[in-house]
Amino acid sequence: MSSDRRLSGRLWALAPVLVAAALGCADFSRGRPSLDAGGAGGAADGGMAGDGQGALSFATAVYPLLTVCMNCHVPGGAASSTSLIFTGSATADYTVVLSFVDTATPGSSRLLSKVSGNGHGGGTIYAPGTPEYETILAWIQQGAPP
Repeated sequence: MSSDRRLSGRLWALAPVLVAAALGCADFSRGRPSLDAGGAGGAADGGMAGDGQGALSFATAVYPLLTVCMNCHVPGGAASSTSLIFTGSATADYTVVLSFVDTATPGSSRLLSKVSGNGHGGGTIYAPGTPEYETILAWIQQGAPP
């Protein structure tokens, strides 16, 4: 009987996550980015250098963070009527994402506003202060290089 209670408790604990995943555009199945995994690693490889210790690139640091948006922001997707539509190519999508970036006032960039849930139908993807949000902000502060 105690194993039934544990299973029931686990299911109830999992319910809010399942609801959030079903309602939002975020891909919760991918988990949090690993700082020591290839591609999203340290500044030397163009990865997460939100602390200002090296240049960030769109292709290696920012684009992988935005791939969760491809659940909705693709042709035929739930957000296909918006101006942010991804093709699946970092090179092609760079130009589209730049229209959401303001290098003069990085913190006011529409991209940051959207990922933090402001005016975004999919809710919060990366809250301010998270490593992902800070990486995107740092990239914009560095002039949003490709």
